[in-house]
Amino acid sequence: MSSRRKNILITGGNFTNQGAYLMLCAAAEQVRAQFQAQPVIALQTGTERAKRWVGVDSLFSFPRFGVRVWGGSPHRFEKIRHRLPFVVGSEIDAVLDVSGFVFSDEWAHLDLRKRADDLLWWESRGVPTVLMPQAFGPFENPEVVNPTADLLDRCAMVVARDPDSERFLKGIARNGDAARKIDISTDFTTIVSPEHPGRHAQFEGRVPIVPNWNIARRAADRGGSEARYLANLVSIVQVVRNAGYEPYGLCHEGGKDADILHQLAERVPGFEVVGGLNGRQSKWLLGEAPFVVSGRFHALVSALSQGVPAYAHGWSHKYRWLAEEYKSTDMILDPYGDPDEIRESLADIGGIVDAHRDALGAIVSVKKAETYNLWRNVGSAIAIA
Repeated sequence: MSSRRKNILITGGNFTNQGAYLMLCAAAEQVRAQFQAQPVIALQTGTERAKRWVGVDSLFSFPRFGVRVWGGSPHRFEKIRHRLPFVVGSEIDAVLDVSGFVFSDEWAHLDLRKRADDLLWWESRGVPTVLMPQAFGPFENPEVVNPTADLLDRCAMVVARDPDSERFLKGIARNGDAARKIDISTDFTTIVSPEHPGRHAQFEGRVPIVPNWNIARRAADRGGSEARYLANLVSIVQVVRNAGYEPYGLCHEGGKDADILHQLAERVPGFEVVGGLNGRQSKWLLGEAPFVVSGRFHALVSALSQGVPAYAHGWSHKYRWLAEEYKSTDMILDPYGDPDEIRESLADIGGIVDAHRDALGAIVSVKKAETYNLWRNVGSAIAIA
């Protein structure tokens, strides 16, 4: 009987966007815990040091250049597996995609055909592939519809993160078999544990303001402007201060989010900015806050899943449904709203936050139970023994 180690490839995660990092960590943890398998990511994703920190191996493959190394029988490497610094294609037993939000008209400018084909290549080799909980749709553009429908045809399981995404997917399913592969689940980073942020723990108990450059970028299409978004953030900082809290900026992605925070700091004296943390370290700070204001989805999840109320700046349906899940729809803010209206919405900030904090405990327990149930369903879909 073979003692070959099982390997599960995780695609779509990275070490730059902290939501993508949290999804990578969440998947890697459960690959080990649920399936006693080794998580693997693409060779070109992250540094070796970063990979060791998360505990993932590298796949020896360069799909960007059309180079994939299959490697023949997966058993040929059993005796030297411990000496090899990489995994080859034939050793992959399943694929989990954690892209978060890609297959949508919102991202039609990306090469979604290639993204889909990279996943379908594994299915063509008999390797079961699951699209983990993520937002999908809307779907009107054929260059988005066709690759997504192909994934529904051939993947083992496709998991929507909200009812709108589920509806969008079912609307493009080509047959009943494809539609039956669609499941729905809460975001799966709910059970990822936070990591102490070292010296940045000094921001414990303060209110993180988390921007999203996508809100600024998409402003014109939504009747807003970049200037209005920045004015909105300035108003929020002022209201939070006037209510007796200490706000600060928390960068949850990269340079473009940081640019917004530095512009905010120029307009609000004494406003401090925190950057350079990984997603788990950011989650620690978010979990220690009295409440959060965020335009980043996974910053919201990191707060809410720890029982911390969160005001959401949303630009797509995924934010509205997250607020529905955590019974927080009255905490959705218009990122392009008039500053005076923002001040009015936040007039009773202390009372709103206290009421939501009291209600969140029971919801958090339910969402974590849903996440563990998701992993049982994934195990059935990929049939890892």
